Amino acid sequence: MTTDHAPAAPAVLTALAPAPPPLDPAWSEVTLARILREDRATHHAAAARRRRARRRTAIGVGLAFSVIGTTTAVALGGPTEVVSSVIEDFARQPNTTGNGLGKLHEPALVAQFDTDHGVFAFWVATSSTGKVCYAMSDGVWDGTGMPTKKELEYGCGGMIWVGDDVPPQELTSPEQIGGYFTDSEPLIYGISPWPTATQVRIQAPGVDRTLPVRADSHGYGAALPEAVGVPQVTLTFLDAEGRVLGTKVSVAPVG
Repeated sequence: MTTDHAPAAPAVLTALAPAPPPLDPAWSEVTLARILREDRATHHAAAARRRRARRRTAIGVGLAFSVIGTTTAVALGGPTEVVSSVIEDFARQPNTTGNGLGKLHEPALVAQFDTDHGVFAFWVATSSTGKVCYAMSDGVWDGTGMPTKKELEYGCGGMIWVGDDVPPQELTSPEQIGGYFTDSEPLIYGISPWPTATQVRIQAPGVDRTLPVRADSHGYGAALPEAVGVPQVTLTFLDAEGRVLGTKVSVAPVG
């Protein structure tokens, strides 16, 4: 006598499973390329956010950078008009460091230059009550036409970070703004403490660069790809005759 046995469950599942489609090498290659592109885009976006966060922290510990509203443009007077508008809007909000602004003087461009991830631009403005205000776009605005409110971060006053083992200082003068940043794409910018400076020489191991100093804002700035891993740079300010006016050391923020 014989007895019929039902096939084991795994054999049943295997028999019912659809046959896998043949491997399509072209589809696989395209899909892999898309995944890698998306991964790189996500990585770059996250890196840009980290860069902006570190620069904001180093520019000012406790500086109230904000973005107010969602309008797409402020027409008429170019970038400085947009900067004025967002700072004045900021100052009108309750409980901000812009309260008591008084009359805002016209913002001046400190520096604008290309980085690996886009245009870096920084403006500064003072007011009739002594406030020091600023606006920044770090790889968001493309540098043409006028920035929108959503492409700027801005604020007034506050406490700023100036270096290791030095307590934060209150922002009372435009010359305090700026710094040296050495994350994945080093850059430097700032305002000369000497109004007669026309150029600034930036030096460190592997770094020797001379930048122009703007006549209007006394600002300077540039990307420094050669400064990867350099913890600090020495800035020497020169007048039109090449005479040394003074020096300062800019230290990269830690962390």
